[in-house]
Amino acid sequence: MNKKRVFKTKSFARWAKKILSDALLCQAAREIERGEFEADLGQGVCKKRIAVPGQGKSGSARSLVAKQHKSAIFFLAGRAKSDPGTDFSPNEEEAAKLAGKLLQAATVVKLETMKTDGVLMEICGEQENKCG
Repeated sequence: MNKKRVFKTKSFARWAKKILSDALLCQAAREIERGEFEADLGQGVCKKRIAVPGQGKSGSARSLVAKQHKSAIFFLAGRAKSDPGTDFSPNEEEAAKLAGKLLQAATVVKLETMKTDGVLMEICGEQENKCG
């Protein structure tokens, strides 16, 4: 089985910059591929907790991830457990589903264009070894 390419949106990258490394995101993506995530929100979007170094999963970051593209996984939104509120709002979940729907329908050519334009950043891919 080829591993899917893993992308993060520009807004997710800004949020995650000081919290989560790309290696941790790649590890989380591989767990999602194995069906290991906290909740399936429907429309190909799931919630995934990612352990923050030194804090474990109890102090984890939460993410919304689009997982149903045939060759890619997309990190869409994130929040720290300590952020105000208990979870993602219904509006955040609906926005993630909409973005996920568009990304999951994108062709490989479109993904490359979005990557070149800076809308998406590739974390790891099927040919790269850094993601294990």
